[in-house]
Amino acid sequence: MNNEDYITSGILELYAAGALTDEERREVEQTASHSPEIRAALLEACAVMEQYASHYAVQPRPALKNRVMDQIQAQTANTAEEEQPVRPLYPVNEREGSPYKWMFAASIALFLLSGFMSIRFYQNWQSAEARLQQALASEQTLARNYQTASYRLDQQEQILQVMRNPAYRTVRMQGVEAHPEANVLVYWNAQEQKVFVDAVQLPTPPAGKQYQLWALLDDKPIDAGLISMENGNATAPMQPMKNIAAAQAFAVTLEPAGGSVNPTLEQLYVMGEVSS
Repeated sequence: MNNEDYITSGILELYAAGALTDEERREVEQTASHSPEIRAALLEACAVMEQYASHYAVQPRPALKNRVMDQIQAQTANTAEEEQPVRPLYPVNEREGSPYKWMFAASIALFLLSGFMSIRFYQNWQSAEARLQQALASEQTLARNYQTASYRLDQQEQILQVMRNPAYRTVRMQGVEAHPEANVLVYWNAQEQKVFVDAVQLPTPPAGKQYQLWALLDDKPIDAGLISMENGNATAPMQPMKNIAAAQAFAVTLEPAGGSVNPTLEQLYVMGEVSS
């Protein structure tokens, strides 16, 4: 009998249940000592039996313990002066040859085997469930990374298209005297009336404030849209603004969140003329 057949025969479960004779137990222990595979299976069967027994163990009630102790004391008092012969519960020949022993052992082995398989199946199912969750999490992470990379690639392509298109004029808006560190680039296509802002270098706006772009034509300001910023940086490297058909200059002011109808000149940060 090979190791696999020996392990699946149920003899290890009978050993764990204590249903083998002393000779059979020695035989199992000797076999396990010569085979690491059988020894591991035997230890696992004993562990399963111990786990099952501890899980379904029932603590007797204290009243039952007291009643049993009272009966033992009463019997001890009655038989203290008499020596009772020890009689076996079953005749020796009947105990050794009874088929119920093997039926009981087989039922125990089947019960332990089914319990062992149930625990093994549950453990495998838990492991498979954990691996599935990890795979789903990895797939979601890859999807998010792909979307981020795709978005950045689209932005880079848009920047290249704008910078390579000769129809776009570059307007460098430099900081005014009160804000010399400020700097913003504007790309303006008069034919398509498209406007983009790039390289935004502006201080972080206070709470409730927002930067607004203006196109200046004959000294009249035209709302060109709000510049989106987060944590002191523009949310996109090149932001599309409102369409502007004609302009002689561009400027940026700090306005209340949501923008203003007319620019607040006291909050002018950058300004630049459109080259002819």
